[in-house]
Amino acid sequence: MEATAGLSAAKRERPVGICPRCHLVVRVFDQIGKKCAKPLPFGAKCPGVIRSALAADEWTECPDCGASGRIDSGVCTQCEGEGWLYYKRRLST
Repeated sequence: MEATAGLSAAKRERPVGICPRCHLVVRVFDQIGKKCAKPLPFGAKCPGVIRSALAADEWTECPDCGASGRIDSGVCTQCEGEGWLYYKRRLST
């Protein structure tokens, strides 16, 4: 079968956690409570700890990409490719 042009990308699952330091988004429950360790510039790793963000009102679908994380053939810049925006709490660093 031939792929049909113009089909929108599938929606990404709503995240379950976020790092308060670097705002890394996670979709796996096992990551909650663990060190983030996202690679940062100059070889450093993020020292943050992943916090749970399970409430439905903590996330909203990105209005630019419709929760797909993509616009046309590129990554959505509004949500940085995650498809969802975190809104409930202000995360402190």
